[in-house]
Formats: sequence, structure tokens, C-alpha cells
Amino acid sequence: MDGKTSRMEAELFCLHCNKETPHTVYYAGNILKRIKCEECGSEIEIRREKLLENYALDFIERILTKPYRMTKELEGDLKKFILSLPIRIVTKPYRIVKEVEDILKKEE
Repeated sequence: MDGKTSRMEAELFCLHCNKETPHTVYYAGNILKRIKCEECGSEIEIRREKLLENYALDFIERILTKPYRMTKELEGDLKKFILSLPIRIVTKPYRIVKEVEDILKKEE
């Protein structure tokens, strides 16, 4: 990360105003830090540790629902499922490692 801070104006839906309003979006380098509604002044701070926590919960949910999702694929198109399985088995560990590396790089 380069350490630069920047901001951007955007029209976003504000939960407090209950409508689309002008917001200022603040970044540290290329990482989102906070968002402020210019109409009511409410701010949302982005906490990286919470993002990682939520990612971990999502990842566990994906693991737990994988058998169900694979069964649905199997029922939907048996031929496509069987043909794609060898490639998926080989590439899945790489895709998981890449996903985790991307998350950790954003943390730095």
C-alpha cells in the first residue's frame, strides 16, 4: 500500500436518511476506510478485522453447504458435473490459497 489518503464523492443509499444521498468515501491507499453521508453526517468505519471475521464465517458456511450444492449440480447436469470434477479437484486448493492470499495482502 502506498499510504496515500484520498476521497471520492458518490450517491449511495443512507440507512439513516432512508434515501439516496451524497456520500464521501475515504480511502487509505486503495483500501476503503470509511463512508460518510453528507446529508445527515452518519459515518460507517470499515474495520479490516471484522471483514476477515465475516470472511471466515462465509468460508465455513461455504464448506458446510458444499455437499448440498454439489448434489444439486449432480442432479442438474450429470455429464457436465462428471467432466468438470477432475479439474475442480485439482484447482480448488489453489483457488482457496489465492483467495486467502488476496485477503491477507489487503491487510498489509
